[in-house]
Amino acid sequence: MLGLTIGALVILLVTLVFGFYMAWTIGANDVANSMGTVFGSKTLSLKKIILIAVVFEFLGAFLVGAHVTNTLKGGIVEPSYFQNTDYFQGDTGIYIFVAGMLAVLLAASLWVTLATYKSLPISTSQSIVGAVAGFGLIAVIMGDIPLGAMNGGTLIKISAGWILSPVLGGVMAFIIFLIIRKTIFDARDPEKRAYLMISIFIGMVFFIIILAGTSGGLKNLRSSLEIILPMTVVDFVLAESWARVIVVLIVSMIAGLIGGKIVKRSKKLGKLGSIDRVESMFGGLLILTACYVAFAHGANDVANAVGPVAAIAQILFDGEISSKVQVPTWVLVLGGAGIVVGVSTWGYKVMNTVGKKITKITPTRGFSASFGAASSVMLCSVFGIPVSTSQIIVGAVIGVGLAGGITAIDLRVIRNIVVSWVFTIPIAAVTTAVIFLIFRAIAINLI
Repeated sequence: MLGLTIGALVILLVTLVFGFYMAWTIGANDVANSMGTVFGSKTLSLKKIILIAVVFEFLGAFLVGAHVTNTLKGGIVEPSYFQNTDYFQGDTGIYIFVAGMLAVLLAASLWVTLATYKSLPISTSQSIVGAVAGFGLIAVIMGDIPLGAMNGGTLIKISAGWILSPVLGGVMAFIIFLIIRKTIFDARDPEKRAYLMISIFIGMVFFIIILAGTSGGLKNLRSSLEIILPMTVVDFVLAESWARVIVVLIVSMIAGLIGGKIVKRSKKLGKLGSIDRVESMFGGLLILTACYVAFAHGANDVANAVGPVAAIAQILFDGEISSKVQVPTWVLVLGGAGIVVGVSTWGYKVMNTVGKKITKITPTRGFSASFGAASSVMLCSVFGIPVSTSQIIVGAVIGVGLAGGITAIDLRVIRNIVVSWVFTIPIAAVTTAVIFLIFRAIAINLI
């Protein structure tokens, strides 16, 4: 047990600062996942977009953020080796492990900060995974842990998911936009056809959102509902797949019918031209989908920042390293606050790239991209395929751009984004290795 010595308190303070910094970078870069298409379509002003992102990102992180998460993301390095007496004496391994986790947080944050400064949308999850891999490899090279502590197969599986992410997002968004174009814009009376289709799309949005949330898209939603409504019909619905699908389908159909009638009676639509009315209808759906993506992002990605914080806090208080760690509520608040500050300060940088620089975004195109991304994430969640939300949404935006032809997208912007993706893992890994060597030397001197 390390105990709350002055040194331990200093480590805890540094951990909190690094954790907040990581959460800030997540908010600053990943806000484009949910709000970039809203910004590009000019559906809402920048102030309103940031306000919505702040509210839903924080609610997702605080209400259904994972209360139990992996100590090191991805399972690439087995933490238990650092408290194995065959490799370390006393608390040496624990100090070195803490040094490694701090290096992971700082290195990943620095790379995401640089990418955000350059207005490049990258995956913060990918940065963390690259940093963890760098920590594990340098620990092996230094003789701290054996090569067997590394799980290369997991890294390959995760990497394959990242390759799939933009392709899947692009294909889904492309198909959805083609459906909208063929069924509405190519119809003799686009406005009349839109009123018919809008109910279907509203129902589809609710179906994806609710089914994704109850099927694992929001990992902690079920446990949160069980606290509020223990041993009820809700528990049965969440436990049985067939019951969940039927209930969600019924709710979605009702939502579609009600939503369609509300849209049809909207006074605002009467002041617009036929095509503009169609675009305005999808503007509301785009906002709804974006709110879900923001909520889900806050719930799922807050663990990237607070997982290591909770793990180090547990080590300092209990002197134990475990593969899974409990995340206290105050740590979730810290992560949520960091995300909120990131969204509010630098969020506009990457949002501008995703929403305006890749291709022209209209409400229908923005909806196609956001809904295509949300559908892709849910599909991959069902099959247990690790994906990057950032890469999915970028691929989705490219997909709707390609629906207008290759000239409709800016290939130079796409090239810069892809290059940043390719270099994320190696840069995060190398940076982590350098920082770890410094922190390792300090940790050993503290023993």
